[in-house]
Amino acid sequence: MSGRIILQRTILYLPILYIIFKTKLIKYACYKLIVFLALTDMSATDTWCMACAINIALFANRVCSIAFHEYIDVIEGKMTWISMVVAFVYGMYILFFTPVICFNSVALAWIPEPLSEKEPSEEAEAMYDNEWQSANNYLFVVIMSFLYVTYCLLVKKLAHGQKSKKSRAIFIQCAVICFFNTVTALVYNALSLMTPALWIVLLGQLCWSINHGCPAIIYLTMNDTIRHSFLNLFGGKRVTKVDTTNSAQHVAVSHVI
Repeated sequence: MSGRIILQRTILYLPILYIIFKTKLIKYACYKLIVFLALTDMSATDTWCMACAINIALFANRVCSIAFHEYIDVIEGKMTWISMVVAFVYGMYILFFTPVICFNSVALAWIPEPLSEKEPSEEAEAMYDNEWQSANNYLFVVIMSFLYVTYCLLVKKLAHGQKSKKSRAIFIQCAVICFFNTVTALVYNALSLMTPALWIVLLGQLCWSINHGCPAIIYLTMNDTIRHSFLNLFGGKRVTKVDTTNSAQHVAVSHVI
């Protein structure tokens, strides 16, 4: 099942990447981060921590764009590139300079100690212990939860308290992504401390697979700009000009996941 989900998320991302470049959306900071996240998601087996960092950068970028409107040029420019470089360096450091995470066919999951279920060993535990991964997961849950709540509150404020279709869509997007991210991070941290029930392990594995694919589905179903371009592209219609207003508030609400 995991393999099929990984293949499906890769296929879904390809037209999204094409649309982002075709419609010149790549000039927006949030879409630069979306492209970076898409490339990371398609190789998520090796770059989980990098994907976490990009997710944080993406939502921090949207929050800052709304909350600090007067500094939009800096946020959409230098801060975006700096956050991408930091996320890349962080991901590469964990990938190459921390203990490897191996798939355990007994536990049916990716865990730090590949033989821990059959032959527990304190020496092996010390050798494979990856504190970076654990810290990454805990911090990711805390930071993303804070950003999601802040983002929803800011969007609600922009909508002047009205329950608009757009604000509801953003709340649903936040809730969906937050759920899969949180479950994945918590289950895999639990695996480093204990052996949970099989259904919990399978839930974590499923959420990990869906986590890296659900953004593509969200872009196609809830992002008006990408959805309309996608339908035009595969419906045989001429792609209409995308509204690329310079209004920071419009970009923050309409041109984001």
